[in-house]
Amino acid sequence: MLNDQKTTRPRVLIVDNEDSIVELYRELILLWGYFPVIAKGIGNDLLEDARKKARDSRCQMALVDMRLVDNFDEEDMSGLDLIKDINPAKTIIVSGFGTLELAVKIVKNGGAVDFFEKSDDPDKLKSKLDALAGEICAVRSAASIEPPEILDLIARTLFDPAKQIPIEAHDQILDVLVRLFPRAKNLRLERTSATIVSSDFSTVPRPRSVVLLAHEDELQPVIVKIARVEKIRKEVGNFEEHIKGRLVGKHNTIFIEHVELWDIGGVRLSYVDTLAGTFSGFIVSQPIEQIRESLEKFFLRTWSDHYKRATDAANISLFELYCRVWDCDWVDRACQATMPNASDIMSPRFWKLAERQSPLNWLKTIVDSKGGEQDPSRVSETKIAVTHGDLHADNLLMDDTRYCWVVDFERTGKGHILQDFIELESDIINRIACARDVFPAFYHFCVTIAGARAIDDPLLTSPILDDEETRKLFEVILLIRGLAVQCTGIADFRQYLMGLYFNTIFRATITSQEQKQKKEIKELRAWMLASILCHRLAFWEEPWPPQEWTKFS
Repeated sequence: MLNDQKTTRPRVLIVDNEDSIVELYRELILLWGYFPVIAKGIGNDLLEDARKKARDSRCQMALVDMRLVDNFDEEDMSGLDLIKDINPAKTIIVSGFGTLELAVKIVKNGGAVDFFEKSDDPDKLKSKLDALAGEICAVRSAASIEPPEILDLIARTLFDPAKQIPIEAHDQILDVLVRLFPRAKNLRLERTSATIVSSDFSTVPRPRSVVLLAHEDELQPVIVKIARVEKIRKEVGNFEEHIKGRLVGKHNTIFIEHVELWDIGGVRLSYVDTLAGTFSGFIVSQPIEQIRESLEKFFLRTWSDHYKRATDAANISLFELYCRVWDCDWVDRACQATMPNASDIMSPRFWKLAERQSPLNWLKTIVDSKGGEQDPSRVSETKIAVTHGDLHADNLLMDDTRYCWVVDFERTGKGHILQDFIELESDIINRIACARDVFPAFYHFCVTIAGARAIDDPLLTSPILDDEETRKLFEVILLIRGLAVQCTGIADFRQYLMGLYFNTIFRATITSQEQKQKKEIKELRAWMLASILCHRLAFWEEPWPPQEWTKFS
């Protein structure tokens, strides 16, 4: 019974150093339809237990006595100090020593949402709790949120479905939506083609996100993103530092509101005209002329100010530069990985050629160099600029005017100026081109894209260029590379290829980690691409492709 009440009633933490007061509030809280969570202990033990109980029960609200250590010490404000430690629970301070002046000060500067004098009528406390719960708790809100199956989708996406989802997780999802739309009477959620943004599509390991269109009453829809709270916190910080006021034109998202709860957070983004899908679908469905127009609008206009503010960097390790953006978890994972044997699945002849240069051993050589002069990723000169940091094609939302609206700023920050172009190309190769079933064609695709000497060089002739679909993907890649040179002034293909190699290693190992029981073709093909790129980089001055690679068609 109590467990049921814990999920159907708002959870209220009670923190007081007088047992009789605690028992009174507990009875009142239950009577009023709330679930009481009691902090126990004396002095600092009481404060510590309050922090733990608030976190363990994911409390939405709290009643906290102002003096928790010593009732007779006028300087004791330990209850006020506790407020920030139990956030995101919203705190009402209760005290028997309060004045109107103190109450105003506590609410204005102390972080509390309200104040209650212990000698006052308990019905006033009920009114304060009810008003607060109606604003922040979905079970007490008048808002109708639908459809319910999308809420289940969010929970399954953000939490491991193989494990028991915490009972408090579901109401956090609803509470986030209520707080993002505090005046909504009806909120209808709608899936987009990029609803689930998983690490499978991403170059960074992160909790998954859900992107939705939200229709509030009769208003125009906005974009809502729900994710683990660490991701939302980092994304909002990066947006404030690197994006807000720095993108050119009006075709860019703006954070209207954000919410951070115990495990889950959300952002409400500005309206994106008429959402037509993601750039992934746009590449497949639209002619090359329209793809060119969209890419030029994004790189030459929307994102252009970041390239103008780029700084020169000399004698720098690209490996270390990418680690600054991605952290080093991907390196540890890669160094512990094992190359799969895909000869039976991917044709023994082709796999034997592709795996000749081990991409993992080469990465370990780079790691062992510790960024020194023997680091093969060290370049004499490049540029550093603010990059998106995770520019796969599902992080570009398309409107009906063919403008790209970029979302997801968790990894936005200063990095290799070519990084966004490289990541977008990597996504096209590893996800869109890789989706086709014909392995020999994909092998030739990878050999061909690795063969340039400068970034904007034309691609080598290839037997697969007669295929219309493949030729279109090549044209998109050439567009991206041409824009890279135009925006950055860098034509050094070796450093471009090095970034592509890092991206591919990342994808190969993250897929392996997520698919321990099943070796998917996309993982195996990522390993093959990594091997081809590694061979090209390790033997840069030798003719390409190697003569023995041309024997098979």
